[in-house]
Amino acid sequence: MKKMYFIFLFSTLVLLQCSIQAPEITVTGEKTALENQVLGAFQNIENNTWVTASTRALGSGQSGVLSADKQKVLDAVQDRKFNKDDIDEFKRDKVVGENNKGFLEILPTDRYEHNLEYQSIVQQIVKEENRDRKIIYDRVLAVNQSAAEAGQNKVYEIFTKLNYDNSEPGTMIQQADGTWVEKK
Repeated sequence: MKKMYFIFLFSTLVLLQCSIQAPEITVTGEKTALENQVLGAFQNIENNTWVTASTRALGSGQSGVLSADKQKVLDAVQDRKFNKDDIDEFKRDKVVGENNKGFLEILPTDRYEHNLEYQSIVQQIVKEENRDRKIIYDRVLAVNQSAAEAGQNKVYEIFTKLNYDNSEPGTMIQQADGTWVEKK
């Protein structure tokens, strides 16, 4: 009996000395899961453009024929990469900002207002960037069922946040209420 009592007491003491820690659980809301899916689809589109460009450059013998939609997306991604430096400069000059709809918006400055050549360049590049963004956003909606179910406004909202996050400090950002603030 003493032996049984000793085992019980020893087991109790061991259990009291051990701390049982519940695993940390993070609950992912629907919005976060959707964001991950949309951003994953976007990353997949960008990765596919690199593979397609590399394959064509290497001349792997593949037919190289893409559907019109895929070619349009490939062109949009490549155009965005080509124009990125100019857009970053426009953002630093505060002549362009990220609006609350997921697109660039021109914010007239003295230079923009008084230099017609500069104005023309800014307008052309902003027009190209916004066209390319729309092509990519719409492609994500087309290839991702969850994104399509969430709807265009939700997907554009996710890309708006991505654009804000990827912009350098000093970029003009449009708030939900329409006011413009400088990104810190």
